Amino acid sequence: MKRRMAVLICLLLALCAGGCAETFLISSDLHLTADGEAHEMALAALRAAAQSVDAVILLGDNTNNARDLEHDRVKAFLASLGRPAYVIPGNHDVTLDISDFIGLYADCGWSQAFSRDEASASCAVMTGGGTCLLLLDTNDMQGCVAPLGDISEGTCTWVKDTLSRLAEGTPVVACGHHPILPAERWERTPVAAGLVDALSGVRLYLCGHDHGFAAVKVDGLQQITVGQPHAYPGWAGLLEVTEDALRWQVLPLYSDQVRREMRADAIALAEGMARGTLRDTPYADDEDAIQWFVDAFEAVMTSQLREDTCAAMLSAPAARKWRRVETRTVVKRWIMGILEDCPQDVRRVDIRLSDR
Repeated sequence: MKRRMAVLICLLLALCAGGCAETFLISSDLHLTADGEAHEMALAALRAAAQSVDAVILLGDNTNNARDLEHDRVKAFLASLGRPAYVIPGNHDVTLDISDFIGLYADCGWSQAFSRDEASASCAVMTGGGTCLLLLDTNDMQGCVAPLGDISEGTCTWVKDTLSRLAEGTPVVACGHHPILPAERWERTPVAAGLVDALSGVRLYLCGHDHGFAAVKVDGLQQITVGQPHAYPGWAGLLEVTEDALRWQVLPLYSDQVRREMRADAIALAEGMARGTLRDTPYADDEDAIQWFVDAFEAVMTSQLREDTCAAMLSAPAARKWRRVETRTVVKRWIMGILEDCPQDVRRVDIRLSDR
C-alpha cells in the first residue's frame, strides 16, 4: 500500500511539476548459466541494493547462451527484486527471432511502452517518476552482426520520431547493450554515428558489453559503460534522475574482504593477459613490462586515471617497451587506447539538464 501511494504521489508531481526524483540500480552482463550457484553472490548483492531504489535496469547479456534455463534464472531473479525492472537484449540473450526475447521479457519494458519499434526489441517507457527510458535493441539480426552490435536506419528513425513527441523538459535516459562512443572510431558498431545523431538532445547513454566501467563524453552526449557485478571492482551503478539533473555514481556491492579477493583474481588475470601478449617477444620475461600492464589494468578498472597519471604511465620506460612490441593484439590496442584518451572518472558523473 505504501509503495502504491508513493507511486501515485510521484505521478501527481510529474503531472504538476514535470517529475520527481527517482533512483535506478544499473547492472549489466550477468552472463547467467543454468548453474544455480554461479554468480549467486552477485545476484544476492544486487537484490539487497535494489531495496533502496525505485527501479532496476539490466543492460543486456543477462544470459550466457540464450538457453531456456538461463532465461528462467534471469526471470526468477527479476521476480525476487520487488521493484520494477527494465531489461534490454545483449548479443548473448537473443536468437535469430527477436520476438522470443520480447515475449520472455514483455513485463520488463515492452508491455508498458508508449512507443515501440516493430522491427526490433526497442521501445520507450515512461516511468512512474516521469523519466523516459529509451530501451534500445542494438542487435540488428538482419545483418547477422549481433555479436559486434548494430542498429538499423529504421530504428534510428524511430528513435528520432519518439523523441520528437516528448514533452519539453522530459528527462531521457537512453540504454543499449553496445557502446557507441566515440562514434567516429567505433568500428564494431557500423551505424553508431547514425544512432548518435538520432539521440541528438539526449544527455545520457548507458551501455554494457565491455565488462568494465568507463565514461566518455562527446558533443554533449555522456556515455557510461557499466561492468559486471561479479567482477572486480564489484560495482553496480546508481542513477538519480531529477527534474533538472542526472546524477550517476558507482555503488560498491561487497565487503572489503570480498573486494580484496576479487582484486587478487583481477591482478592474476591482468598478469596472464600481459604474459600472453608478450609471449614470443623480447619482453616475454620482462617483469617491469608485465607490472606496468598490471598497474594500468587496475587503474582502468577502478577509474583511477587522470591526465597527469596517464601521461606518466605513457612516458614510463615500460610503456616504450610495449610500443616496440610488433603484435597488435586487442590487449595492446585496448590499454594504449585508454591511456591515450585519458578516460573520465566514472565513479561520479553529474549532468545538468539545464545545460542542454
